[in-house]
Amino acid sequence: MEIKKFLSCSYWRNFWNILTPKERKIFQVAAFLVIASVIFISIKWYFSATISVAKNGGDLKEGIVGQPTSLNPILSQNDIDKDLNSLVFNGLLKSDGNGGLINDLAESVEKSEDGKKWIVRLRQNILWHDGEKFNADDVVFTIKAIKDPESRSLSTAWQGVEIQKFNDYTVIFELKNPYAFFEENLKQKIIPEHIFSVIPLANLYLSDYNFQPIGTGPYVFEKFEKSKSGFINYYKFTANEKYFLGRPYIDSYTIKFYKSEPEAIKAFNSRQIDLYAGINSGNLENINRNFGEKDIKLARYYAVFFNQSISKVLADKNVRYALNYATNRQELIETVFLGKAEKMDGLISQDVLGYESSLYWEYSLEKAIDILSKAGWKDGDNDGILEKKLSKDATEGTPLSFRLVVPESAALIETASILKNQWAKIGCRVEIQIVSSKELQANYLEPRVYDALIFGNLLNYKPDPFPFWHSSQKLDPGFNLALYENSGADKAMEELRQTLDPKIQIEDLKKLQSFIFADAPVVFLFNPNYILVSLSNLNLGNTNRINSLPDRYCDVNNWFLKTKRVFKPE
Repeated sequence: MEIKKFLSCSYWRNFWNILTPKERKIFQVAAFLVIASVIFISIKWYFSATISVAKNGGDLKEGIVGQPTSLNPILSQNDIDKDLNSLVFNGLLKSDGNGGLINDLAESVEKSEDGKKWIVRLRQNILWHDGEKFNADDVVFTIKAIKDPESRSLSTAWQGVEIQKFNDYTVIFELKNPYAFFEENLKQKIIPEHIFSVIPLANLYLSDYNFQPIGTGPYVFEKFEKSKSGFINYYKFTANEKYFLGRPYIDSYTIKFYKSEPEAIKAFNSRQIDLYAGINSGNLENINRNFGEKDIKLARYYAVFFNQSISKVLADKNVRYALNYATNRQELIETVFLGKAEKMDGLISQDVLGYESSLYWEYSLEKAIDILSKAGWKDGDNDGILEKKLSKDATEGTPLSFRLVVPESAALIETASILKNQWAKIGCRVEIQIVSSKELQANYLEPRVYDALIFGNLLNYKPDPFPFWHSSQKLDPGFNLALYENSGADKAMEELRQTLDPKIQIEDLKKLQSFIFADAPVVFLFNPNYILVSLSNLNLGNTNRINSLPDRYCDVNNWFLKTKRVFKPE
């Protein structure tokens, strides 16, 4: 009878009225707990049964300091050109985001045992942005155009390399001599033969396609805007719906150009841009909005290069040794980069092929002072600057002093100021000369006119030091900024280029580092992290280590702003 009463409709219609106030409260709490439990369990089940994945959508705006000159990969003059080209074009190979290389336009790459013949088979499902098919003719045309002097290409990487078309989707490269680092050449962006072959190479730089490019890459050129003065304000690209690696998640990509880092940071703070790459770590404190930070490693070093042919003071090895011992690299890293940099004692960083951990300079003012004292450097007039007679017939001592040329960069200027103070502690006087990038190239780098110079070099994670340290590269357009010459070092670099055996490559690299360490033609300083600041919800892929700045776009088609949840596959 009680059960029938409990199940009756009248019972439940009067249920609330028959409860005491205390029972009503208990019931409310119990009901709330039951409902909350059901919701909690449902939510927990949903998140355990699903995963968050990228979805299409969003518009990304990046800020870059500087100006592009050409969006034609064979005419590119600077990293900004190469940045934009990375959005529009592809190479045969590309960075894997961790210091290595993977296939891009290439389906496979094979090399002969002697390293002189490389067979590249191409993907067959690739379209240019105008709908034409990509094939071997495009690759052959690109390389031959680069090699032809009439094109005015600045690339010298293809000297001594012949290319031939085997069939529509196979090309063969033949080298006069084996080159251990040839794969890096295959990152060269390919241009469309059907567009540029009808233009005389001598007039290639006049083509509108240099500013309105057609490529095979993840993004398609839409438009650009420039002021009456010629300053390009922005470039806008849209997602390539037919991209062979899959449509990019982000719908459009706009790159805006600024004249200085403070101007770019201001634009980021005011939400005019969503991404700024390469920010000086010291300027992170100037960001006043929520942001995400991504630190990427480059295989590079910054150093003070000594020109011993001009400075008699720096021609003294004892001086160079003393300056190395007197350099507190950790202070530079903590002060200039807020700890976001790696200390460098040589040209190869810790995670690069051939690193030699036994070669390092300890910070020791005592050793520096002792070396100079034993070498005859004295402070005869008590002015705090050491002097020494550098020749037998000298009537008075030459002061331990030189001029340090510094590019117009806030981080490098601060570095120079700290070095000046550090070296003053051992009786060395440094005069800092700050120069613009244009002035640096024309008045100092090309003629090699400087006592000492702060500069940086990129070496790659599989390093080829030849362009930076071989004696044949002492004069422009070589990059041997220390005008370094050592027959043993030259031999090691020559062998390194021609051997395909990783063990021998490591031996050659360690030999080279030993020669440079013993000769001390530079003071190696640091390798700063490459820092990107962005919208906190922007996912910038899995790139951790790159060989060049444009490599940061190696997986740009996988970047995303929006996500959705989907059920896990069974």
